[in-house]
Amino acid sequence: MQWFYQDDRTLPVFTAEQHINSKHVSSPGIHLPERAVTFCLGRGLPLLEERFDTRLLMKRLPGFITHSPVLEILGREGVCFLDGGRGAPQAACTVETLHAMGVKEILVAGLCGAFGEDIVVGDVLLPERLLCEEGASRHYFPNPEFICPNPVFSSETAVKALARRGFSVKRRDTVTTDAPYRQTYYKEALWREKGCAGVDMETSAMASLCNYYGMGCTVLLMASDKHPLAPDSPPWKWGDENFAHRQDDFIMACAELSFS
Repeated sequence: MQWFYQDDRTLPVFTAEQHINSKHVSSPGIHLPERAVTFCLGRGLPLLEERFDTRLLMKRLPGFITHSPVLEILGREGVCFLDGGRGAPQAACTVETLHAMGVKEILVAGLCGAFGEDIVVGDVLLPERLLCEEGASRHYFPNPEFICPNPVFSSETAVKALARRGFSVKRRDTVTTDAPYRQTYYKEALWREKGCAGVDMETSAMASLCNYYGMGCTVLLMASDKHPLAPDSPPWKWGDENFAHRQDDFIMACAELSFS
């Protein structure tokens, strides 16, 4: 099925800019810092409010299903922080809105299920390629397979930031899916053959839109659960005894990286 047409030069019937103005008629022309950290996990913004002096830039990010608060950390005003949403449609709408509000670089900090043989809960994946098995990207590019984002930070800088908090960082590719309950053993074996080691629901869509608009994008995903590699392997289980603590460390490491 084709959703993107190369000869389509018509405009969208409504845009992120129009949505912004419809939500903020009394405050037109709102701009955000050029760098944003989008957390695709629920703990991100609450932890920043616990650990830093923060200022609320926006109560609700405007637009289509993009309603996160937007924060900045006092003394670090060149970066904003928000929740990127759940699933490719919301994540794509978030990037559309951020682009319309002046953001040029995005650090995506999320969680992933690990199906790589050498990946354990708590490892951080730094993918150079994102296998696209979600639908949002197919409205921006014709039949994408792997999305290769333009990184905001060098691999060495990202690895050092995570290593300072004791993380093992694996430079492994990942896949984004729309259907978590259709991650069959057969399909995950195919994903491993393509070089992937983890799966999430947002990042290939976010990277696709960043590429579409010429924005920088770095993706960091902490393994939150280990998938069984075969039906007779130990069963699926979320997290481990250290997960909550390590998730906080991961969020802090991403915040510190964003100041680089």
